[in-house]
Amino acid sequence: MKQGGTRIDAVMAQVRSRIASRAYSPGTRLPSVRAQAAAMGVSVSTVVEAYERLAAEGSITSRPGSGFYVAGPVAPLALTEIGPRLDREIDPLWVSRQSLEAASDALRPGCGWLPADWMYEAGIRRALRALAKADSVALTEYATPLGHPGLRQVLSRRLAAAGIDTAPEQLMLTESGTQAIDLICRFLLEPGDTVLVDDPCYFNFHALLKAHRARVVSVPYTPNGPDVARFEAALRERAPRLYITNSGIHNPTGATLSPLVAHRLLKAADGAGLVIVEDDIFADFEHTPAPRLAAFDGLSRVIQIGSFSQTISASLRCGFTAAPADRNDSCLFHPPHAAPERPA
Repeated sequence: MKQGGTRIDAVMAQVRSRIASRAYSPGTRLPSVRAQAAAMGVSVSTVVEAYERLAAEGSITSRPGSGFYVAGPVAPLALTEIGPRLDREIDPLWVSRQSLEAASDALRPGCGWLPADWMYEAGIRRALRALAKADSVALTEYATPLGHPGLRQVLSRRLAAAGIDTAPEQLMLTESGTQAIDLICRFLLEPGDTVLVDDPCYFNFHALLKAHRARVVSVPYTPNGPDVARFEAALRERAPRLYITNSGIHNPTGATLSPLVAHRLLKAADGAGLVIVEDDIFADFEHTPAPRLAAFDGLSRVIQIGSFSQTISASLRCGFTAAPADRNDSCLFHPPHAAPERPA
């Protein structure tokens, strides 16, 4: 029971929490008043009163002779109600939120964000002045579903220089690298699916995967890439759907993937039917490019994503995915529709 609340409040809070986290979906029959009373160590009359108050507010309905049922429609998904209560220091949603709300002079280890005066401010201002003089179509109309054709042509050439042969129609612009991963998760994951991440990894991966109600399994990351033996064991024991990683300038370790580890990873992934998401947002900072899983794989099992948040501006909100054209089509039209709509 919450401190300062009554037993009736505690019963109501528990039912609301389970509805918010979708443990109780619309039409679900609630535990009987006797079962709920026994489970919470309260009297039957307390549960009856709590259920009647919930019915009065419209959260549940009473069916005489049958019991109490969750009312529809589906409540908005409350991320804070999913899973066990966590200390804020390790709650990924809280950490992600704090990283954006912290004061400008606060240290943000693990974010990988550059100081504002390191960014391409002069170039951004020139581009905005030029765009302000563009015709009305460029300023007001929707872009094509895959995003601005000219930018996709540029990205195609940049990826080709890294050994990743990508046609413009295999590129889809997104609002960020995070949105790119979100679209991939919407397309490929169901609640309860297992996803592999590195240990340690970018903290926002955990927040995003929690929103998709995925089971996260961490694989230790070494100076040469993930621990292959542990990676293969996770494939056998957990049957993951996705693996999300950085190949070049790994966040937060700074390690780079070795060619040997890359080949072993791809061989194991192919045997297990695993899809790999290669987050490559730090590519422009490398002096000597590390091996890319997407280059070795030819974008068969690997989806590469990138953005300009670290190199140009986090306010620009522009990222991309590089994948087989049919996967981009599926992401574009997978509900809810989230394809990029404005010109880059």
